[in-house]
Amino acid sequence: MSVNFNSQLENMDGVYSALFAAAEKIYGVLKKGEGLKFATSSNESGDDQIELDVIADEAFFETLSKDPFVRYVVSEERPDMVKTSDGPYSVALDPLDGSKSALIGIPSGAIFGVWKNADDAKDFHGGNILSGGFFVFGMNLEVYFADGDKAYKGQFDDASGEWTLLPIEGGMPSADILAINGQMQKVWPTWLQNYVSDNLQATGGKKPYNMRWFASMVSDMKRMVLQGGLFAYPGADFKGYETGKLRLVYEAIPMAFLIHALGGSSTNGEMSLLKMPVDKLHQKVPVFIGDKAKIESLESYAAKG
Repeated sequence: MSVNFNSQLENMDGVYSALFAAAEKIYGVLKKGEGLKFATSSNESGDDQIELDVIADEAFFETLSKDPFVRYVVSEERPDMVKTSDGPYSVALDPLDGSKSALIGIPSGAIFGVWKNADDAKDFHGGNILSGGFFVFGMNLEVYFADGDKAYKGQFDDASGEWTLLPIEGGMPSADILAINGQMQKVWPTWLQNYVSDNLQATGGKKPYNMRWFASMVSDMKRMVLQGGLFAYPGADFKGYETGKLRLVYEAIPMAFLIHALGGSSTNGEMSLLKMPVDKLHQKVPVFIGDKAKIESLESYAAKG
């Protein structure tokens, strides 16, 4: 493996090397069709795991624990923080996002965030995150991430064993695309039902929003980075869905950090995801991420109730 990337953050190159090495290993297993069956276990949030969930989690822990600048590693698949050194950085992971989608061939991936000064769950808030993004395990192994205030995309070349990383130019694109699962629409908050209904109407010659949904956050966010739009996973008045299904630390904050670096925005309906306090590592939160105009419009609907 070779990663030709110089982070603007001190002593972060080894952290990236560890993340990229783990992603290569997971992608190699996935390409062979291995690990794509349900395991006999569930993760800390009670979600059923496939074998690749466990393989991915172990791959990241193996590489990150060797870097002396990584203090803690936390994962959606594990209950607690694991201390690996006295270094300055802590890494939070969703080691295999979209694992159920991977079973039917929809690209899965991994989400990561790197924090400073994180010694407790409450420290994993948006004010402390330094890097965040995701890998995509699809036709190619890809990465999209923000290093500080700069955003990058990259692709792995199997033949050479090298990554090509490039800055993402042009900032946040804009498109009338809504990535949302309508399963719970009847029990969404009224304001959200109104927002979606209004944007799906073809009145006065206005074309309604396109609706797209992979059920794999990394796939939906890849489209967001490349095309724009709004990604939404709201809460609903239904048992188990009160605050949605996405985790603030492992999914929402790292993805929001990347989109903010591109000039986009995020909200839980009331405030930026990067400003939300963290009460516990596996905390769930309604997630809305997209271009600023769409987030502002959505929040205006939420304010009306």
